[in-house]
Amino acid sequence: MASSILSIGQSALAAAQVGINTTGHNIANAATPGYNRQVIVQGAAQAQNFGFGFLGQGVEVSTVKRVYNEYLGNQVQSAQTTKSGLDSYYAQMRQIDNLLADPTTGLSPAMQDFFSGLQDMTSNPTSIPARQSVLSNAESLATRFQSLSGRLDEIERSLNSQIQSSISDINSYGQQIAQLNDAIGKAERASGQPPNDLLDQRDQLLMELNKQIKVTV
Repeated sequence: MASSILSIGQSALAAAQVGINTTGHNIANAATPGYNRQVIVQGAAQAQNFGFGFLGQGVEVSTVKRVYNEYLGNQVQSAQTTKSGLDSYYAQMRQIDNLLADPTTGLSPAMQDFFSGLQDMTSNPTSIPARQSVLSNAESLATRFQSLSGRLDEIERSLNSQIQSSISDINSYGQQIAQLNDAIGKAERASGQPPNDLLDQRDQLLMELNKQIKVTV
């Protein structure tokens, strides 16, 4: 009986030690991107039959699990894809809008000058200065179109470069996720327990991948 009491006490200490280690692990990774808090799951150890009845044998830790909601995680990843797409769209459209709508170097001032000159020439078709003004404004408008075309080409080249960079990132994330899937499978088969830190790493990579392209898991 005395040994049984000692065994029960040892089981309590062992469970408490696992709890302390898990808490320390949570604190150490509080600032780790993608880390999910972990908690221990413990229960009563299997009771032993002494003939006169079953006596408890203390406590045991059955597993350490992540505090993670798969549905919410998928929703966050989907929202991340939408946000990244909108951010990219806004950045590109802002460049084009700033380019075309600039009050000094945009397209609108040159077009206004050109059509204003046409109106003046229409009102006074025999006026040499009015004709010269129209020709000058037309030349300025053509130059402005050429300048804007060059800037739009630069934006297109920059966008193509970003796409190539994104493709490289997507391939890299895909390779890392495949390696993690392999490691997760091996760990689960070997221990029968979820490798929480590896699962967190994979979820974080999926989050990064969703910034580039929509991923369904």
